[in-house]
Amino acid sequence: MSNGIDDYGVSGIVQCEIDIESGEKLTPSKTIWTGSGGRYLESPHMYKINGKYYLVAAEGGTEYGHMVTYARADSLYGKFEGYENNPVLTNRNLGGYEVQGVGHGDLIQDNYDNWWLLHLGFRQSGQWEAYHHLGREVFLTPVIFGEDGWFTAGDNGRTTKSFEINYINNDVIQKEKKHYTFENTKWDNDWCYLRIPNKKNYKLDKNKLILKGTDITLDDVDSPTFIGIRQRDFNATISCNVEITDGEAGITLYMDENHHYDLAIRKCENGYEAIERLNIGDIKSVEKSIYLENKNNISLIINASNSYYSFSIKSENEESILGYAKTRYLSSEVAGGFTGVVIGLYACASNSFNYAEFTNFKCMYK
Repeated sequence: MSNGIDDYGVSGIVQCEIDIESGEKLTPSKTIWTGSGGRYLESPHMYKINGKYYLVAAEGGTEYGHMVTYARADSLYGKFEGYENNPVLTNRNLGGYEVQGVGHGDLIQDNYDNWWLLHLGFRQSGQWEAYHHLGREVFLTPVIFGEDGWFTAGDNGRTTKSFEINYINNDVIQKEKKHYTFENTKWDNDWCYLRIPNKKNYKLDKNKLILKGTDITLDDVDSPTFIGIRQRDFNATISCNVEITDGEAGITLYMDENHHYDLAIRKCENGYEAIERLNIGDIKSVEKSIYLENKNNISLIINASNSYYSFSIKSENEESILGYAKTRYLSSEVAGGFTGVVIGLYACASNSFNYAEFTNFKCMYK
């Protein structure tokens, strides 16, 4: 079952039988539901609940018009009848509300027989700032089945930041993680690479990271020496001590190869300097540089808020601010895509290999 065009030329949610072992198609493809009228009908999921078949889908695209819709039938093969109040869940009409782009829902049932929609959505950076740079996130919205077998979701079909419900058992405790370090994260779980990394350029220790930089940079559609952790909330302080032998190394706020902000230390003609560089589409600019009297024990610091990043360095007891940049230029609305900003540690060198050592990494959410 998928979205597409069936063997008779009808587009919608298409179904056919296959041989599970070989994947061989056994019956003609047939469209069983054409959706509720929204664009980009996709992501169908089928459930059998109390003798009925529920077909849950996404419509509207993974943007501000996103929504969850569904239909129901007595047979796996239809005829499927759409829910009369579709969409069953959407925030498309909530202008200025933080949670947007609600869609791609999965029906799940917990251990206490309560039903939920586990779905995607995103948070825009401000009430009247229709930009989002954190990427899509997972939300949990309560579902209630009526006596007629149709279900409703959320607060009158909307996902709010929180719900007041009385049927979650007292032994369910949500633990929110606010602080991320080398020591309390796992390299193979919390961290990610760009494309296919050359593992020889990485030494991953419990409390230290050593990167071997190459001539591949963050601007290349390739795999620079880079390892990153996703930005999970708006307000945070990100810091790390960095030492280099040559080339350049630092922290990047990375959306893609054309959109990233870099705070780094690099070798220059007379020694070493700290730089703040902004990469926004075709515009690539070193906004400020500070000459370093001593390249050792340099701490790079980024403070993040909903609308701005600030960049500074700390040497011994002195902290210097290099500048600021708006978060919106790393958003999906500007850069495209929907994966969100990744906080990356990277190294590169144009003419020689650069060994960079990263210690005391902290990402502290407020």
